[in-house]
Amino acid sequence: MPPTVEDPAVLGGYAIRGRLGEGERGVVYLGAGDDGGQVAIKWLRPHLAGDPVAARRFAREAALARRVAPFCTAKVLATGVHEDRPYIVSEYVDGPSLRQAVARDGPWAGSGLHRLAIGTATALAAIHQAGIVHRAFDPDNVLLGGEGPRVIDFGRAQAFDGQMFDGQAFDAQAFDAGAFDVNALDAGAFDADAAIGAEPVGDPAFMAPEQLLGRAAGPAADMFAWASTLVFAADGVGPFAAGGVGPFAAASAPEIVRRVLYDEPDLTGLAEPLRGVVATCLAKDPARRPTAERVILRLMEHPASGQRERERAAALVSGHRPNPPVEPGREAAVESVRERAVESGREAAGDPVREKAGEPVRGSGRRGWVVGAVAVGVALVTTVAVVLVSVNDLDGRPRVRSTALTGTPAGSPTPTPVRTANLVSSPLPGTDATFFEHPSDTARLTTYSVYSAKAKQWVYYTRDSLSGRFRKYADVWESVLSPDGRYLARRGKRYRNGYDSVKITDKMTGRTSTVDVVRRPLSAYVQAWSRDSRRLLLNVGTPIKDSWQSTGFAVVDVTRRTATVAALRESRLSDIRYGFAPAGGGVVALAVGARRQALRFFDGDGRRLRSIPDVGAGVADYLFSPSGKKFVTNCPGLATGTACVYDSLSGLELERFDNRCTNLANWYDDDHLICWVRPDTGGQGHQAQVVDFTGNPVRVLVDAPTGAADLSVTYTYTD
Repeated sequence: MPPTVEDPAVLGGYAIRGRLGEGERGVVYLGAGDDGGQVAIKWLRPHLAGDPVAARRFAREAALARRVAPFCTAKVLATGVHEDRPYIVSEYVDGPSLRQAVARDGPWAGSGLHRLAIGTATALAAIHQAGIVHRAFDPDNVLLGGEGPRVIDFGRAQAFDGQMFDGQAFDAQAFDAGAFDVNALDAGAFDADAAIGAEPVGDPAFMAPEQLLGRAAGPAADMFAWASTLVFAADGVGPFAAGGVGPFAAASAPEIVRRVLYDEPDLTGLAEPLRGVVATCLAKDPARRPTAERVILRLMEHPASGQRERERAAALVSGHRPNPPVEPGREAAVESVRERAVESGREAAGDPVREKAGEPVRGSGRRGWVVGAVAVGVALVTTVAVVLVSVNDLDGRPRVRSTALTGTPAGSPTPTPVRTANLVSSPLPGTDATFFEHPSDTARLTTYSVYSAKAKQWVYYTRDSLSGRFRKYADVWESVLSPDGRYLARRGKRYRNGYDSVKITDKMTGRTSTVDVVRRPLSAYVQAWSRDSRRLLLNVGTPIKDSWQSTGFAVVDVTRRTATVAALRESRLSDIRYGFAPAGGGVVALAVGARRQALRFFDGDGRRLRSIPDVGAGVADYLFSPSGKKFVTNCPGLATGTACVYDSLSGLELERFDNRCTNLANWYDDDHLICWVRPDTGGQGHQAQVVDFTGNPVRVLVDAPTGAADLSVTYTYTD
């Protein structure tokens, strides 16, 4: 629209050519430079002149927008003050808003809609990687420029990377499943009229429930708004029938708020696979919504994805920004982005610290359910792998753990039926537990440990071979049989000549060698055998109160009897565990208690190779399936009782299902998981069960009528 008599002729050195739009805080003008180049200039409204709060928010808008990759927003070119009112000069995006395009051309469909979904999700991923939550994503703030969709208007944006904003720090824990009470959304608990009577914070038709309730709004709120915007693009109405056209266009704001809070979204205008992705983003509980990176990975599977969208999206999910467009006569700066793993809802550490030697312990019966510590790496060059099963108390409920299988993802093994008949039962000495085997089992129990309340330590029982008798080892921190049954690794309770060391016994020759790993005061506890039984992985660190502060890892070469220590220059290493990655991909790191985090991959020297964002709680040493093609964690943001299965190479989510597991689930084979379950018979008993990908039990491995909190069992795969 043309300028009015109230508009300045020149602003920030640019001639004003007209108005592009206006909001509650400012007016946006089209400006022209001496060279004819066009810009957009946002100027604070006259009645807010001299308002320190408005000025601070205006300055914050410019500062936050500058942190975002320029390909996904209108780049901030300059800022200034005119007539005591600040202004922001930005790149002019020559194109309509999404709302204008839908009003002019009608709803979107097919490949165009799919590319719009990828483009806008990629923009949000870049915004979130910059540590910003937009908070006002809607059809008005998506501009359709020639280079793809741009997200504008950071006037309500906030930083969520630990900085302060508006006097309050972002609390990541507000986004875990336990902190957001969906049941609180009842008619008597929320006053819609009161909610919209406060300072305007956006269009309620595109706001997440937590925003409408006045709660902290993180990246998950943007994903709710993104999904609502996509539905609007597809049907011109929106998921809660509150768009600018259609039979419900006149719905009052309180009615719109009620629908967002209580009604299920209308997704009839969407087809799969976009429909399923959008549905997950519209979950009322923010912890159940995927991140922008996860959305991108799912959308990129579809053939409608355009080349440009795929390149930008691939760069974002790999942790780097794509190169910005090169300006004439200037080189484009390539800016790397540090990856953020939002570790919200951190649970209590699974491994409290042991006495003297300073390593994570299995815990005591008084502490509740605790985890067994050994993990086994997997590679497909051999036919054996180990899985460790034990119990852990992360939130007051029993949990199961097994060692992950890391290996070359060269095709999953042919599924073999799980044997459920003609099982042989045997007691576990020192317990009242019974384990069940079949001669053709591909997984054999090779080690178990029992907590002694009197001695306040764990006592290990390890088989002499993959199927031999159990021998008691009471004087070690760990005792673990290698996947091929040839080597026994034991770590003593005392330093040796100032070193924490590990003993390797060759059962074929009877020779025992001691390998010094790290010098006092550091400790190194056993995490995983490699699949070929040639390497042993240890976790290096120190105890801090009731947690384990890792500093890196060590790899023992069993043949050479040498240890190589890798110190990690990483943050977030508290209660981290390590495991061997598939396909010789180095070492992975994962926190057992973080409900949202990145799975990190390192080479043998501790250099970061890559990462897979937004996975849930898991234990790195038993993370991968026997083939190495899959890994499993709790679903991001959620506690146990859910399992998410991912592709090991791409990080794509393959399966998501509820289960009755009371601990972190892990692998039995590529089609089944192992976890501890409380049976329906009542009492205090627990069973280690094999469960399928629907969460249904298939077979009992161990039955512990009592004392399961004091029992850890380790299985070795022999096929």
